[in-house]
Amino acid sequence: MRALLLLAVLVAPASAQRSPGWELKVPERIEVTIGQAATLPIAIAIDRGLTVSKDAPVIVTLQPDPGVVIKKRRLGRADAVDPEADAPRFAIPVRGDTAGEYAVKLHVKLWLCGGKVCKPLEIRRQSTIVVTPAGQPAP
Repeated sequence: MRALLLLAVLVAPASAQRSPGWELKVPERIEVTIGQAATLPIAIAIDRGLTVSKDAPVIVTLQPDPGVVIKKRRLGRADAVDPEADAPRFAIPVRGDTAGEYAVKLHVKLWLCGGKVCKPLEIRRQSTIVVTPAGQPAP
């Protein structure tokens, strides 16, 4: 009986496990017209009782495909919309120069704290920027 119970616990789906207490919110897709600017929002959502350390750096590194222009590819807490918040948000201007779909890879480093204990997090995500000619809807 114990072996069966242990097996059930080991093969339980990952969704049944406890959440890590945080989430990085980045849209999967953003549409922009050639030559125009759009905003790539990045938000760090955390559970109650947790904070993003204000003593350690928050670093957001962006790696866009050619065809998408991002002036500042490395951001820190000071670049956040709300730098003093427990969970900072970023609004990154992006511009498309050539029609098509382009990936922007994100790498976020931060320290997540709960009580007196902090742990480092490295989060990787990707967003797609769809650039369309003027007057033409996105596919």
